Amino acid sequence: MPLMRGPDSRLSKRLTGFAAGLSGFAVVVISVVLILLLGVLLSFAEIARGRREFSDRLLRQGRFVQSGLNLDELSRLSGSIDDLDKPEYWRLKSQLEQEYALFPEYRFIYLMGQKENGELFFFIDSEPYGSDDESLPGDIYVDATEYDLEVFREKKAKVLPVITDSWGTLVSVMVPVIDENSGRLLAVLGIDVEANDFWKTVLSYAIKPAVFSLVLVLMAILSGFFIIRRGKLSQEKKGKRVQRYLEAIVFAAFGLAATVMVSSLVRDRQEAARNDAFADLAATHVTSLSRAMKNTRDFQVEALARFFESSSFVSRQEFRNYVGSLSKSNELMSWFWIESVSSGGIESFEEGIRREGFPDFFVWEAGNSGGKERVLDRESYYPIQYIEPLESNRNLLGLDLGSLGSAHEVIEEAAGSKLMWASDPVVIPTDEEKDLHFIVFKPIQAESAQGHTGFVGAIFHSHAFHSAVPILPSDGDPTVILWLYQIGSGGNPVLLFSSAQESDSHVYESAETSIWHYPENLNIIAVPVMLFGRLFVILAHPGPDFGIVYPTNNWIFILAVGLTVTLSLAILIGSLGNRSFHLEREVGKRTEELRESLEIVSKTMEASVNVLASAVDLRDPYTSGHQRRVAELSVAIGRKLGFEENRLTGLRLSAMIHDVGKIQVPAEILNTTRKLTNLEFDLIKLHPTAGRELFKDIEFPWPVADAIYQHHERLDGSGYPEGISGDQIILEARIIAVADVVEAISSHRPYRPSLGLQSALDEIRSGKGKLFDPEVVDACLEVFDEGFSFSD
Repeated sequence: MPLMRGPDSRLSKRLTGFAAGLSGFAVVVISVVLILLLGVLLSFAEIARGRREFSDRLLRQGRFVQSGLNLDELSRLSGSIDDLDKPEYWRLKSQLEQEYALFPEYRFIYLMGQKENGELFFFIDSEPYGSDDESLPGDIYVDATEYDLEVFREKKAKVLPVITDSWGTLVSVMVPVIDENSGRLLAVLGIDVEANDFWKTVLSYAIKPAVFSLVLVLMAILSGFFIIRRGKLSQEKKGKRVQRYLEAIVFAAFGLAATVMVSSLVRDRQEAARNDAFADLAATHVTSLSRAMKNTRDFQVEALARFFESSSFVSRQEFRNYVGSLSKSNELMSWFWIESVSSGGIESFEEGIRREGFPDFFVWEAGNSGGKERVLDRESYYPIQYIEPLESNRNLLGLDLGSLGSAHEVIEEAAGSKLMWASDPVVIPTDEEKDLHFIVFKPIQAESAQGHTGFVGAIFHSHAFHSAVPILPSDGDPTVILWLYQIGSGGNPVLLFSSAQESDSHVYESAETSIWHYPENLNIIAVPVMLFGRLFVILAHPGPDFGIVYPTNNWIFILAVGLTVTLSLAILIGSLGNRSFHLEREVGKRTEELRESLEIVSKTMEASVNVLASAVDLRDPYTSGHQRRVAELSVAIGRKLGFEENRLTGLRLSAMIHDVGKIQVPAEILNTTRKLTNLEFDLIKLHPTAGRELFKDIEFPWPVADAIYQHHERLDGSGYPEGISGDQIILEARIIAVADVVEAISSHRPYRPSLGLQSALDEIRSGKGKLFDPEVVDACLEVFDEGFSFSD
């Protein structure tokens, strides 16, 4: 089959004549200019991708930080210098400073508000108190731009352009903080990144195309030099093997470089898409865990505090009745009531508890040997008076919580600020497993003389929140691993729990000083949560099965195909070049050999298609031969519709590889005998797009890429991937769609036996005019009426 004929052949001759008229040097110069132009365009495209991905990551992280804020405490700030007298201000500032220390890539973290006159002011920032760059509450942001004002006006998160202000040249993300109940804008969270870091990251995306372009330029210059040099050689030296195959060598070198470049860029884009998919998946897990933690604060600890505050007196039985449901909902939490007891009131306090039915009660702390010892001489004590569930915590009665780690300072901080506070992680003396716990205290100030004055609170086991999240089963999620850290009062992180199995849990030496102690190749999502006056950090990274669900090996397939095509065409070019040398001595055979060369090209094209079809069959042995049978029926239908032989050839090739995109679908999904999950079916539905991507840049004389892409579209628009309808679907795709359905229904599948040819024909009859082209359906039915059958 000739590749070019008629007017195209005349155009080819004119182009050939024009090229021959150019000097070798001019060809080299033009080639270098074109390569550089292509490299510049590709570099700019990669830089644009880098900016987009950087902005997306910054925006996502900004939303995560915003979601961890304590909105109740933020709403108590006035945005004036008076906030310096409020404990809520100093708690938020301390937590922002800790977040700043956790994320070294950030330059500033701050909260801003807007006055009635439109001026922007600072609520709080992450700079140390008294530092040169600190903004005090109420300070006006005099460098505000229209971009900043748009965020307040539209209440939408945005990444702002590079802006230079009093603090430097920065890239900022602005995220509105909105009260979910009233819809009121409380503040806007801002995170700044140094512009230099931004540009370093973005420009790094252009390194690969720039390097590849320079390599191609060097290759073009060297190739031109050797080709020009060959033209000056004697006829005898031109007949040497290297000279005869010079074009093939040049083509192979360029093809290899281009293939490596394309596969590398495809790999980068797949990795970026994979990271985005993980971020979306991890966000669900992280949000659920964060919500469980906040619900514990808002609907359990706060509710218990309000119960005490609204009662003139709470007896032990009333306490037990109230927290009974809380204890059942989470067995890793214990609820308590404590009062401050002076050193002189210890004996009377103990006697009162003993009269309540606890004859062995006394105030104690952990001794050096691990046993219970009477408290040392201190001014005040905070022994546990009530605790539930009592059955499993009876041995904690009388424990002076002020003797545990930083608990004494935390209790005094809570009493002074009247806010809820948590201690650093501690080991409970009676816990034989020596697991970490942290203790939350909420001060209660009685309004009447008869009421309670003390602290309600909870002792949290390190895994308390792990068990509270329904999406974290006991054996973990194989696609997302979660880690929960508490940032201690000294700024060091303490690991509370991980959903990873022990074999998957890697702890490094830096784990005691930084949360960033994981392999650099892991895509990690970090979400800070401000809770109980402390900063907690939830980390998420891909689990062992994430790579199976989201494979990124398409680049390997592209590399293999590119190398195969390059090698095949290089051999062909070398063969043609070598033959041209011999044809100069055998003019009489030139026409015949040229025809043979053209046939080789056609056969190579068809052979390549057959190889790709076989590759799909190897990955899906249960449907082996499906594409070939669909091609047989498609050609028969096309012939019935009056297709000429050239168009039938294109139809056959398109049908032979219509499912080539399944090469990217994991084999275990293709071969499963069970019902597919939604995620697995969504992966399979990507195969038309993947197939088109493989062939969209190959200049077939037929619409092969479109036929592959549209073969699952339906006449009424109910198909995929685009949902186009009617004449928007090319005729070849409409033919393949009918042939595909008939073959699939009439053939065996791993999840069902064959339904028979009659069921297949009934299916296309029922969809005639709605799902399938009426003329194609009629032609298919006529083909079978005339005795058509599949070859096996």
